Amino acid sequence: MEKKAYHHGNLQTELIEEGLALIHEQGIGSFSLRKLVKRIGVSPTACYNHFATVDDLLGEMQNYVTKKFCDTLTEAVKEKDLRMATLYMGKAYVRFFSDNPHYFSFMYDNENYNIRLTETEFDGDYEPFRIFKEISEKSMEANHIPQEKYHDRLLLMWATVHGLAAMANMKGFHYEGDWESLVERIMCE
Repeated sequence: MEKKAYHHGNLQTELIEEGLALIHEQGIGSFSLRKLVKRIGVSPTACYNHFATVDDLLGEMQNYVTKKFCDTLTEAVKEKDLRMATLYMGKAYVRFFSDNPHYFSFMYDNENYNIRLTETEFDGDYEPFRIFKEISEKSMEANHIPQEKYHDRLLLMWATVHGLAAMANMKGFHYEGDWESLVERIMCE
């Protein structure tokens, strides 16, 4: 009797997504490839065909979420009024993490980013932040905001959308309204 092949779809993406969900539920400290393959119902060999180590998988999770987040931010402003770009990105930012809480906890509960704030600088090598900053600066220029105000305004905008995304992911916090409408009300006042 011929053994029936088991087709699991895109196993690499499923390992990433389910791994992110598992970390969100149990924390990164208790994460293992063994738990992940059991959760998905595949053999360890199937997992090792894609990721040789936990660190390989964690690195790919980082790349996966970062790319999705960057794509979300850039798509939010594509072919739209540059003067409103920060609002569009802000809405996309909060929606992205309220729809994907497992991404938020993975990205921000670990040291997967580098953002530096001083009295005169607000910078970092974290790609989504770089996109947010670059487009926000272009938006401020289109709105004729004096360049000396960019630092504080960028800080206020980032703190607002990141704070709302964090609130959307707090286990004991429940918002009954629409997150995007809230972003618009706060950022357009």
